[in-house]
Amino acid sequence: MHSLRQIQVCKWVGTLLAVGVLSTAFGRWNAFKAAPTAASYAGIILALTAFLLLMASLAVVVYAEEKARGRLSRTRPFFDRWSDRFFLKRDEHDPR
Repeated sequence: MHSLRQIQVCKWVGTLLAVGVLSTAFGRWNAFKAAPTAASYAGIILALTAFLLLMASLAVVVYAEEKARGRLSRTRPFFDRWSDRFFLKRDEHDPR
């Protein structure tokens, strides 16, 4: 089973990062409206891509949290695979 504390810390850190990245995207958009340049446009695309990746990882983290608490009515193979990759818990006797 996954460590619930580790999952919750990842959830809150990811949420704070997502808020920061989305704020950066809005700032870049305002800079782009004032003086459109290729660099500000690239900054918008980069910030929005990072935001979407963070949101996808937060979906996996929330799934892992609900799985650890035992609140899932049925499993989702995609989220199971990625939550196991994000929060791998090895046995104490595992030599790796």
